[in-house]
Amino acid sequence: MAARLALAVATGAASVLPGFLVGALALQIRSDLDVRVEAVAVGVSVFFLAGAVAAGWGGRLADHVGAVRAMRSCVLITAACLLAGALVPESLAVLLILLAVAGVANAVCQPAINLFVSEEIAPDRQGLGFGIKQSGIPAAILVSGLALPVLAIPFGWRVTFALCALGPLAVWVALRGDQAVHVSRRPASRRPSRVLVLTAVGAALATAGPSALGAYLVASAVDVGIGEGTAGLLAAASSGLSLAVRVMLGARADRRGDYGLSTVVVLLAAGSVGFALMATDAVPSFVAGSVLAFTLGWGWPGLFNLAVVDSNRETPGSATGVSQTGIYVGAGAGPAAFGLLYAQAGHEAAWLAVAAITLIAAGVMWLAARADARIRAV
Repeated sequence: MAARLALAVATGAASVLPGFLVGALALQIRSDLDVRVEAVAVGVSVFFLAGAVAAGWGGRLADHVGAVRAMRSCVLITAACLLAGALVPESLAVLLILLAVAGVANAVCQPAINLFVSEEIAPDRQGLGFGIKQSGIPAAILVSGLALPVLAIPFGWRVTFALCALGPLAVWVALRGDQAVHVSRRPASRRPSRVLVLTAVGAALATAGPSALGAYLVASAVDVGIGEGTAGLLAAASSGLSLAVRVMLGARADRRGDYGLSTVVVLLAAGSVGFALMATDAVPSFVAGSVLAFTLGWGWPGLFNLAVVDSNRETPGSATGVSQTGIYVGAGAGPAAFGLLYAQAGHEAAWLAVAAITLIAAGVMWLAARADARIRAV
């Protein structure tokens, strides 16, 4: 089990790395390409919106060709995009195109990893399995945050991109030795259920805030008075705590046999408080809010994916492809909307808006949980 989960985490972190890396290095990329930081942060939106377009198809593809084959192809494409990004001319447009390609690869990879976990981990351990699997995303943010003071500040963002490409390449090598047999799964219908659509809408709202964290935490922290290198360490430390929370919540779900969305609702409501605390110029409040927003406001994805898989055991790749579409819409639109508000009204108003949207997301998830409970009771 441990080896399979390590592969899942490494693959998840590798495939999503470009989206968060460009956010963490936005200030350096801005200076090199001579554009505004908001223009660079659009790259985060491009990465995830490209994923939103491809996620439904990507989930069906993963169900058809198999988890390992899809994962292997995707991390190779991710490595190629990072290497190309290191060599990109002084053109923001070219960088955005590369991020779009990497976003499509990630859109196929994430449902494939969900399929991988559902097939390889025993059903009564899948809470822990999905909690650990979802640690790949905060792990990517942790790497991105550490890359700023350790690599980017002394060596520049291009060298950082090139060195970070070694991670996906290493995962590709590890996956080459996995020859798991896969039987093609095809959904009975391409039209998702009402519950799945409602869940995807909730996911879109819930992901907007955490994605803005990935893109703007460093810039907002600098506005408050925190040094750039320290801000990168704050992002890394908060991501590490988020990783631990996801694992603990997954283990708790296994003990209780609770694979529904109720805990997701509570986490989102608590996370909205963290985002509200970030709407300040006081460093202690901002730091406390950042930690709370990361740990609770972004501690839910493992439980969320587990709930979707548990309700759609026959086609987990296709089902999580639909729910992942919502996640990518939020991840793409969140930073873009935040950037506009941030530029016009400052970080205080922007983080307050994120707090409100996260609270609304909790309400939508509650509605999805009720609808799913009614269907299970029939």
